[in-house]
Amino acid sequence: MRTSSALDGGKRQVTGKKVLVAGKFDILHLGHIAYLEQARALAGPGGELIAVIALDKTIERERGAPPVFPQEQRRRLIESLKVVDKAILGYDTDDHTSIVVDNRPDVVALGYDQKTDIEGLEKRIRELGLSTRIVRLARGNVGGLYSSTMIRKRIIDFYGNNGSERQIKSQAHRAPQPPE
Repeated sequence: MRTSSALDGGKRQVTGKKVLVAGKFDILHLGHIAYLEQARALAGPGGELIAVIALDKTIERERGAPPVFPQEQRRRLIESLKVVDKAILGYDTDDHTSIVVDNRPDVVALGYDQKTDIEGLEKRIRELGLSTRIVRLARGNVGGLYSSTMIRKRIIDFYGNNGSERQIKSQAHRAPQPPE
């Protein structure tokens, strides 16, 4: 069983039956899988993992560009993973408490890099009478391409000119072929 980290010094075990995670989940990668697997472990046997998928307009507002995959495709991809019990679309609001109230999780599991006002969210949740705990998960040691930013950069580097520069370079290194 994983222990919580930043909020309680990693001393208490977290064994919530219902765990809520949230993210953009655009360009699915190993970092997402590690996050979801850690959150699933928090739910424990017989628990439930609910993934909240950011709306397209939320991503565009935060990133300044639309997602690669539309929200319903991202939701279906995440819900198809065996570690996830249910994937739902997020709400069009900056106030994250409403989705927590509607789903009433035992635990909200944040990714290591998610920017959230934890103290403010905890305070609002307590004011609403919920006992939901918020934990920040550690960055998974997955290696390779573990972020959407890394993947987008690699795609641009490899295919930015539709492969034309790469083709020219690779052709320059090949031995000439004999005529047919």
